[in-house]
Amino acid sequence: MAATSDATLQARTRAALRDQGVAADGDLRVALAGASDALRERIGARPGTEQAAHDCRALLELTELREELAERSLQDRLRALTRIHDALGRLRALGSVTGLIERTPRVLAEACGFDRTVVFRVDGAVLRAESFHVAGDPERAQELLEFSRAHPAQLREQILEREMIRRRTAMVVRDAMNHPHTYKPLVRPYGTYAYVAAPVMPQGRVIGFLHADKGLQRPEDPDAVDELDRDALWAFAEGFGYALERMQLVERLRAQGEQVRRLMAQADTLVSEWVDARIELVAEPGEGLAASRAAAALLPEPARALERVLSRRELEVLALVASGATNGQIADRLVITEGTAKAHVKRILRKLGAGNRVEAATHYLRAMGPGPSDLRAMGPGPSA
Repeated sequence: MAATSDATLQARTRAALRDQGVAADGDLRVALAGASDALRERIGARPGTEQAAHDCRALLELTELREELAERSLQDRLRALTRIHDALGRLRALGSVTGLIERTPRVLAEACGFDRTVVFRVDGAVLRAESFHVAGDPERAQELLEFSRAHPAQLREQILEREMIRRRTAMVVRDAMNHPHTYKPLVRPYGTYAYVAAPVMPQGRVIGFLHADKGLQRPEDPDAVDELDRDALWAFAEGFGYALERMQLVERLRAQGEQVRRLMAQADTLVSEWVDARIELVAEPGEGLAASRAAAALLPEPARALERVLSRRELEVLALVASGATNGQIADRLVITEGTAKAHVKRILRKLGAGNRVEAATHYLRAMGPGPSDLRAMGPGPSA
């Protein structure tokens, strides 16, 4: 119903303009303004005549048409802003910057009624395509994306985009094929006859562009887009910039949170090890050294080699592992945290080159050989 009403209003407007001898090929509102000014001049030149009365009726009709077009334009803008608001809400719900950039062209096209949309990134002096959408033709979209990446647009030749960077504003570009300031190495392969473009600038610095056209709905039409399309794209680009900034901040905070958690876990392990080490220092240094040397002299060669690789605490943990104790049981037996026990086991596996606890236990049992030993005495015993 809305499309039929729009078509009817445009048909009435063109008919009224033709009655005044005015071409209606471009912006109808501009044509109506020019025709109304001409009628006013004629009425003023011949007041009170029959022709002046006819011109007054014509002027009234044109004024009513201008008001209807203005009201319809306002309604279209409000509907477009509502769709853009909803579309940006869907984009903000995505979980990553990559997903946001990949989905933006399609969401933009659906929200604003475009056929082809592309996200460009400003990379020094060039524009690099990041994602592309062609309505109903994903293969064509992939082709254009690959072509764009292989032929990045040179900003020094993109005079219109340089102007947008300078002025921080969006533009509508008509008759792009013949426009003196469009970048023909991309315009011609794309088959772009008219497009709108808007800068992405979340912090006042232009970091990219959104380009869009209606080349499938109105092929080879140099006036296929208008100021309403430009304003819709501009509003979307502003919201997209804020969504991108927020998503990058969330990702950075998430990464920093992971790093803080890793550091806290490492700190907990180190503190626990330090506490455990202080608990072990119960003998005089000389007495402990003598006892260790005496015990080592009684060990078989494989066991002494194992003792050289592992610390005394790690030997205790390994003995418990060989007895089948879990990390929780090791923690209870040695009065340490389960996290510390787990860290000890990991270090033992790494030092022994063992792939799992069973391999580590095998190393231990082979080193000890048959019969009792000092290392076996460290195990949990039958009661464990």
